[in-house]
Amino acid sequence: MRTVKILGIAVGGIIALIVAALLSVWLLVNPNDYKGRITAAVKESTGRELMLPGNIKLSIFPWVALELGPASLGNPPGFGAEPFLSFNHAAVRVKLLPLLHKRLEIGRVQIDGLDLRLRKNAQGAANWENFGKTREAGPNQPGGALPSLQALAGISLHDGRVSYQDVTVDKFNLEVGAFAERHVVPVSLGFEANRGVPGEQFTLDAKFDLNADSTAEQFKFAAVSLSGLVSRAGNEHPAHWEMSADTLDVDLKAQTLAAPQFALDYAGAKVNGKLDATKILGDMTLAGSVTLAPLQMREFMPKLGIALPKTRDAKALAQLSASSDFAYDAAGVKFDKMQVRLDDTTLKGSAALMNGDTRALKFDLAVDRVDLDRYLSADSGAAAGNAAAGKTAAAGGAASAGRTASAGRTASAKPLQAQGTVTLGAVHFSPVDFSNVRATVSLKDAVLHLYPFQAQIDGGSYSGNITLDTHGATPTVAMDEHLSGIDIARLLAGTSYKGRMSGRGNVNIKATARGAAVDAVMQSLNGHFDANLADGAIEGVDLGYELARAQALVKREAVPARSGPARTKFDAFKMSAQITNGVAATKDLTISSPVLRVTGQGSANLVNKGIDLQALASVLKSPGATIADIPLKITGTYLDPTVRPDVEALAKGEVKKKLQDVLKKNGLESLKGLFGKP
Repeated sequence: MRTVKILGIAVGGIIALIVAALLSVWLLVNPNDYKGRITAAVKESTGRELMLPGNIKLSIFPWVALELGPASLGNPPGFGAEPFLSFNHAAVRVKLLPLLHKRLEIGRVQIDGLDLRLRKNAQGAANWENFGKTREAGPNQPGGALPSLQALAGISLHDGRVSYQDVTVDKFNLEVGAFAERHVVPVSLGFEANRGVPGEQFTLDAKFDLNADSTAEQFKFAAVSLSGLVSRAGNEHPAHWEMSADTLDVDLKAQTLAAPQFALDYAGAKVNGKLDATKILGDMTLAGSVTLAPLQMREFMPKLGIALPKTRDAKALAQLSASSDFAYDAAGVKFDKMQVRLDDTTLKGSAALMNGDTRALKFDLAVDRVDLDRYLSADSGAAAGNAAAGKTAAAGGAASAGRTASAGRTASAKPLQAQGTVTLGAVHFSPVDFSNVRATVSLKDAVLHLYPFQAQIDGGSYSGNITLDTHGATPTVAMDEHLSGIDIARLLAGTSYKGRMSGRGNVNIKATARGAAVDAVMQSLNGHFDANLADGAIEGVDLGYELARAQALVKREAVPARSGPARTKFDAFKMSAQITNGVAATKDLTISSPVLRVTGQGSANLVNKGIDLQALASVLKSPGATIADIPLKITGTYLDPTVRPDVEALAKGEVKKKLQDVLKKNGLESLKGLFGKP
């Protein structure tokens, strides 16, 4: 008993001695007297100046508590005089008794007004590099095991600021709950960020629960909730965004991240998906899937400051939805099982954009059906212009090719190469219906090639080979296009030539041109054109009436009145033309029917649409038997032609006929060859 009593007295004495010593430190030691030693130690270990203009407060029991007033830590040499970081107030407390047993139990860490300035100098060095490096402990320097962290009551960071280059994070607030190994820790943070652009700002409010196993380097984030606002320059209404995930698992040893489910909402655009990542500390790879819920585009796009055009169909550009699997790594990004639905049109397929010395785009896309008329401008003038620009499938393809090649040339410093196929089940454009459209697209070295380019058009077919070269300042285009069994009336119905001609047959063009605008392309067009149509009519021109009018002029009779619309029916319409600098010249125009045959030659200017043709119209009694030949002049434009008898040629023809009659009456028929065929 006496031994126990003595031991108890000894232990009590030791405790009393420790308490007395601590009280003496607290009462007799002023930590401000050690500012010089503290700053010198920091200077020696980090190479940076520590400024402590505020008071240092120290308490001992039951916590070793340290409070600092305003303080700052300088930059390394070469980064100017501004501090690397500064704060208005900082406090940390450590439990004393556990510390004596080498257990580190920290109370709440509090920092107010932190200002962290991250910079890079002209040589590319950063002011945070080599921070915290100290001299290695020498053989004569004290060492020993550090206390192990057992608990942290929390972290509070209030009204902080972080800046890097043009990016500034303001009003940074962080609250971390009581931390203990393998226990759930609530975390919340928020900030405002901008990159120096007036009117732009990004805000974040985040809450989640953290369960950390620092030994295994595994971290589980649960009940993740992020939200904020995005303000864009020129848009007075910030867009709200939020993201949530039930769980987010991070394994630093395995370098993996897994989000089995996440949801993102940006200004009403809702995306759900899943994500798995590997090599998160190196060349990260991502894989997962995303789904965009049906989005009301005419409500969503104005929130981004984008005004959708007014379309012929007010319900066009109404709803968009999409889904796809994706994979990303250092080589590029791939999309599989891609499905996009815009209004009544569905696109399916796959696409991949690979990185390297060039960007390589590969794709295989299929569209079920699309009504292009719905998306034309509601302005009738613009609609007519669009229709005229796309009077053939080839013209539409060339326009699209120009936009694609231009984008590939300017979107990035790296050149873009593309290879893939596009198929469309059905396309309605003006009154023309395309089906089974298929195009193979190749883009390399700023040269776009569409071949084969095929489609079915109202019982006929189209095939094309189009090359667009955008190497120089002026694009060049080469086309080799064929329309077979085409209904010409339906083909022209959506253009300014509507109602000018009907018939079914073949049209071919092989030509080259230069220019970025339509007029420039037409002025530089060179090549060959031919057409062969059957069972049709030329509207607005009545060759039968013009023949009757010409005969009346020859006989000096009254010009007969026109009966019925101006129309010339034909069994066959054939011509070929050589195109030189936008002017098409023909020598073999032929229009024939059972009672009429017209042959002609002349030219048509494809830029100003002017025509100048000389024709010979023959009235037929029977095939091969001509009643009369009447010369005609066709001028004006091919939108509004003027057909008139060639009076001068007609007069010469009458003189010729009279001379032939005289020769015949006088037995001199052998000389009639001097005047050509009668």
